[in-house]
Amino acid sequence: MATLYVRDLSEEALTELKIRAARNRQSLQAYARALLEQEAATPSLEDVLERIRERATARLSTDEVLRDINEGRRYE
Repeated sequence: MATLYVRDLSEEALTELKIRAARNRQSLQAYARALLEQEAATPSLEDVLERIRERATARLSTDEVLRDINEGRRYE
């Protein structure tokens, strides 16, 4: 397992993290580890957008789309 050191964290941020860890009945180390693990498990916006692009493939031609639009107008 890796070790991570955080330098130059403000006293305000450290105090808030300690309070939140205590509320969750966790040590600061356990609380920070859980936050980092959760962040690492969450896909980035770029990854999500790429997955959407991969799945959103157009299976209709322009002519088919225009034909469907025109058909829809006939029923109005």
